[in-house]
Amino acid sequence: MESPTSNNFSFPARLKTLSFILMGLGLAGLVASFLLYRDNSQRVWSNLLISAFFFTGISLAGTFFLAVNIVGESGWYTVLRRIPEALGKFMPFGLVALAVVVITGVLGLHKTWIWMDKEIAATDELIQHKSAYLNVPFFLIRFVLYAVIWYGFTLIFRKQSLQDELLGTLDHYYKMRKYAATFLVLFAVTSSTSAWDFLMSIDVHWFSTLFGWYIFAGYWVSGIAVMLIILLYLKSLGYFPQVNQSHIHDLAKFLFAFSIFWTYLYFSQFMLYFYANIPEEIIYFMERYDTEYRPLLLVMVGLNFVLPLLVLMTRDSKRNAQISVTIATLVILGHYIDLYQIVMPGTNGTNFGLGLPEISCFALFAGLFVFSVFKGLEEVALVPAKATFLDESLHHTT
Repeated sequence: MESPTSNNFSFPARLKTLSFILMGLGLAGLVASFLLYRDNSQRVWSNLLISAFFFTGISLAGTFFLAVNIVGESGWYTVLRRIPEALGKFMPFGLVALAVVVITGVLGLHKTWIWMDKEIAATDELIQHKSAYLNVPFFLIRFVLYAVIWYGFTLIFRKQSLQDELLGTLDHYYKMRKYAATFLVLFAVTSSTSAWDFLMSIDVHWFSTLFGWYIFAGYWVSGIAVMLIILLYLKSLGYFPQVNQSHIHDLAKFLFAFSIFWTYLYFSQFMLYFYANIPEEIIYFMERYDTEYRPLLLVMVGLNFVLPLLVLMTRDSKRNAQISVTIATLVILGHYIDLYQIVMPGTNGTNFGLGLPEISCFALFAGLFVFSVFKGLEEVALVPAKATFLDESLHHTT
C-alpha cells in the first residue's frame, strides 16, 4: 500500500469491508422485507424509492457542483474536484434502482403513483385533467431523458477533466465550460420536472410551484455535506495536504448557506398554503402536521435548519473538522428524514416506522454509494497536477 501522503488514493480495506457488509446485509434485509411484508409490500417499495432518489440526488449534486464552478470560472475548488467527480460514479446504480421502481409501478406491482392505475384515473376528474403530462408513456420518456442528460454530462465532465489533466492546456477547459453551460440549462428544467414526477405526483391531487426548488435544495445541501465529510476523512488519512483551512471553510459556508436556502423554500411553501387555508391545498400539510409524522417533522427541521444555523454561524466552527463532520452527518440524516416524510404519507398513510424495510434499504444504498465513490477516487490522482486554475486553488485564502 502506498504512503497516505501519496497523490494516488488507495481504498482503505476497513472501509471497503464496511461497504460490502452494508451491501450484503442491506440486500439480505431487502429480500427478507419482501417476504415478511408480503401483505404490505408498498412500504418496501416506498423505501426503495426514497433511498434510490436520495443517493442519486447526492450523486447529481456532484455534477451540478462541477458545472456551477466551471461556468463561474472558479479556481478554489480545483484541488478537491476529484470528490464531486467521484460522486457521479454512483449515478448509474441509482438510475437503475429508480428504473426498477418505475417499471414495477407501471406493471402494477405497487401503488406508489396512483395515477398510473387506469381504474382510478378513469373515475378521478383531477387526474384526467393532468393526464396530458401524467401518463405512462410520457413519464417513461422523461425518465429516459433524465438518465441520458444527467449521466451523460457526468461522463463528459469526467472525460474532459482527465484530458485537461493529461494535456495541461486550456482547450478542454473551454469545452467543459460549454458543456457545463448546456447542462445547467437542462438541469434547471429536469431538476424540477423529476421532482414532480417521482415525488409530487405521489400526492397527485396536490401541487406546489416551489416543490422542484425545494427538492433540489435538499439533495444539493446533502451533496455538499457528503463532499465535506469525504474531504475531511481523506485529510485525516494524510491525503489532500494541499487542501487548507480556506477550502474547508468554503465548503462549510456552502453547507451553512444552503441550509438557510432550503429553510427559506420549505417555510415559503408551507406559509403560503397554510395562510390561504384552502382545503385541497392544506390537506398535504395536515397529513404530516396533524398525524404521527409530526415528531419526524420537528426532528427534521431541527437537523436541517436550527442545528446548522446555531453551530455553523461562526468562522471558527466552519474551520473545525470535528464540528463540520458532525453537523454534515446530521444534515444528511435530516434530509433523508425529509424525503421520508414526503413519500410515506402519500404511499403508506400512517403505516410507517423504523423497521427492516427502512434499515435494509438505507444500508444497501449507503454501502453501494461508499464503494462506488471511493473506487472512483482510486482511479486517478487525487489532485490534478496540470489542471486549469490549480495554482489559484493551491493559494486559496478566505
